[in-house]
Amino acid sequence: MLGFLIPFSGVGNATAVIALTVYALLPMVRNTHTGIANVDLAILEAAKGMGSTRMQILFKIKLPLAMPVVLSGIRNMVTMTIALAGIASFIGAGGLGVAIYRGITTNNAAMTMVGSLLIALLALIMDFLLVFFEKRISRRSIKAKKTNRIIAIVVCLLCLCMAIGTLFPVNRQDTIHIATKPMTEQYVLGEMLDILIEQDTDLNVELTQGVGGGKSNIEPAMESGEFDIYPEYTGTAWNMVLKKDSLYSEQNMISLSGKMDMMLFVTLMVSHSKRPWTWILD
Repeated sequence: MLGFLIPFSGVGNATAVIALTVYALLPMVRNTHTGIANVDLAILEAAKGMGSTRMQILFKIKLPLAMPVVLSGIRNMVTMTIALAGIASFIGAGGLGVAIYRGITTNNAAMTMVGSLLIALLALIMDFLLVFFEKRISRRSIKAKKTNRIIAIVVCLLCLCMAIGTLFPVNRQDTIHIATKPMTEQYVLGEMLDILIEQDTDLNVELTQGVGGGKSNIEPAMESGEFDIYPEYTGTAWNMVLKKDSLYSEQNMISLSGKMDMMLFVTLMVSHSKRPWTWILD
């Protein structure tokens, strides 16, 4: 799903949120349907006999009786989504998956273990909170119902604000967006660029490290304006970008720079990008 969405929504948080939302719908919809479908028919017949409307039967009988099954689906969904969110680091969405991915690519077992344990801990905490919420909504007192409504509204508002902030981030004009591939030297170069730019200019830097897929994912993001700079290998630029069959050598630097400038100019004209497609060649 992540790979399928990249051509449409690019790399980063928006793609991760869309993909995880789609994945989360299955257990929620399935458990909700199962819970409602398994409500005792005798209870429904009694409600109809007393003159209840379809909406009253749905909200006053079916959903309350199906709520344990629905909440079980929500718990499964939350746990699964937290686990899958780690994969989002492969498309530059950040999160705890970055620690796992960076640990694997840099052969750092401790970092990989810490990232994995933190994701597992987060899943356990969320499951505990949902169990607590499930016990609260089972209370039937008037005071408990009012408190539950307030909690539900607050949680929904927080989720809505987080989703809006993720899908529609505020892009400041004085911010440089830097991306790096998932290699050790790329992490170092990214940090160096971050420090130098913020130290010598008034610009802010947003660094996205370890973008999975490397050039194939970063290039479209550069064209769409999501990234401004990323460190690239001269050999990769020569063979993969310019499609040259010959081996790269230092004598090709002038030719490489000139042709890259021509490509950048053409790309800007075609994509009508407001920000330059910048390559840093090591």
